[in-house]
Amino acid sequence: MRRDAGRKNIQEWLAFPDIPLASLAPWLPQECDPTSELASELAEDAAYAPYLARQDAELRDLRSGEALELGDGFPYSEVPGLSNEMVERLSNARPSNLAAAGRVRGITPTALAALLVHAKRRNRAA
Repeated sequence: MRRDAGRKNIQEWLAFPDIPLASLAPWLPQECDPTSELASELAEDAAYAPYLARQDAELRDLRSGEALELGDGFPYSEVPGLSNEMVERLSNARPSNLAAAGRVRGITPTALAALLVHAKRRNRAA
């Protein structure tokens, strides 16, 4: 949480879906036309920035956990959020670690993230 007396830059305001760029026109530089194609692109980039940042953080977590051992008896069916298809693919492939799981055909980044979280919890409990 920022302690800046409520000051946000324009990019942060544009992350709110109900705040259009046109409503921020009084705070834009005079040469910036909020109706231009470039301004629309910038507003769109700002709106998606939090999602992209979260995805980048998830990818960093996955990369740092690639060596995480899954083992032969890993309970894929107990991983919350894994679809039946992902459970079946992983159960058939029996990857030895998270990096190998990422190479299983059809495994999604979301499935890898769920595996990472579950495997870390399981290892801590052991």
